[in-house]
This record gives sequence, C-alpha cells and structure tokens, in this order.
Amino acid sequence: MENFIIYPALLFPAIPLMMTNFTHRYNSCAALVRKIHAEIIEKKIDTKDVMGRRYIAQIKTLTYRIKLIKLIQTLSGLALFTNLLTIFFGYIEKSNISLNCFGIAVGLFGIAIILFIIEVQMSARALEYHLTDLKDKEDNIFNVA
Repeated sequence: MENFIIYPALLFPAIPLMMTNFTHRYNSCAALVRKIHAEIIEKKIDTKDVMGRRYIAQIKTLTYRIKLIKLIQTLSGLALFTNLLTIFFGYIEKSNISLNCFGIAVGLFGIAIILFIIEVQMSARALEYHLTDLKDKEDNIFNVA
C-alpha cells in the first residue's frame, strides 16, 4: 500500500508548479494581445498593409498559443485530480483502481508537458523573428551614411 501513496506524492507537487508556470505564460500572452489590439486601434493601422499584416500574424500566433496553454491547463488540472484519486484509492486499498488512476495522471501530465514544449518552441520562434527584425533595422541604421 505504501507505493500507492508514495509515487503519487512525488508527482503531486510538480503539477501545481507547472500549472503556475502555465498561468504566467497565459497572462503574458493575454497582455501581448491587449497591447497589439490597443496599438492597432490607437494608430489606426490598416490590416491590409505590411505592418497591419504583421500584427495580424502575431495575433494569430498568440491566439494559437493561448489555446495551447488553456489545453495544457486543463490537462494538468485533470492530472492533479486523477492523482488525488490515486492517493484516495490507495488509501482505501483499491490497488488496481489506484494504479490505473496513477497511469492516467502520468499520461495526462505527460501530454501537457509535450504541449508545453511545443508552446515554448512557438514562443522562441516569435522572439527569434523579433530579434531578426531588430537586427535588420540595426543594419539599416548603421549602413546609412
């Protein structure tokens, strides 16, 4: 019976920590969407010109990232709940149910982590794009003489 409580107890603190991380990423993406929205409205940017299309592309990427983060949050929440069920069923000595719940919890959390890796890669690509854009502007500034 000890293992049915020890193993889920090891997984238990990891899930809320990751959920906190996902929440911060969600809030960051939401703030970026609000900022871009305000810029488009305040500057009256035409979504058909180059700058407007760039903003629209950023919004599409951020929208997809927000959907991913919401899915990650949901899977992590389900993993946490299933992990609690593992501990409960281990406590009442229903070992088969406890083992199945633990497997489901690990699977859900594993999928959430895979999606998190995908979201991090999307975020890194967006930053690389911005850095390249800044590098191009820097080259143009220093080459004008």
